[in-house]
Amino acid sequence: MNRALKRRTGRYGTFSERTVHDLLTRTRSPRSRTQLALEEVFDRPIVDLGFTPTARHHQQHPEDPMKRRSFLVTAPIAAAATAGITPSRQGAPYRIGAADVERLELLHDQTIDDDDQAGGTEALERRSAALAEEALAMQQRGSASGRVRSRLYGVAASLTDSAMWAAIDGRRPGAAQAHLHHAVTLASLSGDQVVQIRVWGHAAALYRQMGRFTDSTAAAEAARAVSLCRSDAFYASMTRARLSLHQAHTADRSDVLRSLDQARKDLSRSDAGEHRSRWTQFYDAAEIELLATQAHTEMGRWQDAEAHAHHTLAFLRPSMVRNRALVLAYLAGAQLRQGEIQLAVGTAKTVPAVAVHGRVEHLLNGFTSRLISAHPSSSYTQEWTAYRKDVLSA
Repeated sequence: MNRALKRRTGRYGTFSERTVHDLLTRTRSPRSRTQLALEEVFDRPIVDLGFTPTARHHQQHPEDPMKRRSFLVTAPIAAAATAGITPSRQGAPYRIGAADVERLELLHDQTIDDDDQAGGTEALERRSAALAEEALAMQQRGSASGRVRSRLYGVAASLTDSAMWAAIDGRRPGAAQAHLHHAVTLASLSGDQVVQIRVWGHAAALYRQMGRFTDSTAAAEAARAVSLCRSDAFYASMTRARLSLHQAHTADRSDVLRSLDQARKDLSRSDAGEHRSRWTQFYDAAEIELLATQAHTEMGRWQDAEAHAHHTLAFLRPSMVRNRALVLAYLAGAQLRQGEIQLAVGTAKTVPAVAVHGRVEHLLNGFTSRLISAHPSSSYTQEWTAYRKDVLSA
């Protein structure tokens, strides 16, 4: 509603969960600005939602009780997402439309924005899983066209995948495995190849985290086998770049370099102006360089890892805070491996504190252990351990 009002008037609204609560329970004739926002969000006249319009908004449309019930059962999704809970659904079946799916997709986009900032927190995992359950509840209790049902399965699969990815990024492999089978099944039911690419890509990341490198490569190859990768250079590039990371464990260095080089060529051939799902917006030249940094780290090629880390930082967008934390942690590790203690500690101290958990924390733990083991009496070691205790652990 706040965004809708911005589109219509040029200024954001001040609606809150309390506004939604009042609309659901007691408000019968909302203020003009509220009416304007509701009509924009639901793409229906205010009377079709069961409200009494003010004189300025009066429209001659008979009230449809079914549309009012639709509002009453779909509006709590937004409130539930901000509160981290899923409302129960009761009452008669209702008709699910494209607007209902789009509202879930918007909430999903918000979880992706949160992931870009802070990474895979447990709260984000729970919120994504709750929204996925909401999508499946809509499937079971509402009527819809075949196209809308496919979209609902797609958004449920993508939300479940987001829950899995949050668990992977937070280094909670047990929780990630619990989401994996569900995500694969829902992605198949949706028939959405973009979602299938996403799920297989994250399955590969999970298997690599668990040390199952043959399985991780197989999952990465499954993502590449989706037919969309043969017709769309963007997805060909993404799956090829991700494969390089898994090849660092199972193939020759030449295979890794070949995959990265092909990924860059494919990305240069892709249509940058084409509209794509929000989750794909992380993928760009910076992501290829980050994957190259990780692959060279896995192969123990520290100079190459450092070079690609600097390339990543040069390309990285300011909004990608979690990825900045990752690449700085990798860069500090590569510098330490080359004996650049002062430089490594200085780099490690620039890692954004908001993202120091999960994978980032794991990398910094390894950095700390290696620093103490190799240089126990160094003043830089003391500087880092004090910083780690006073700032990052505060």
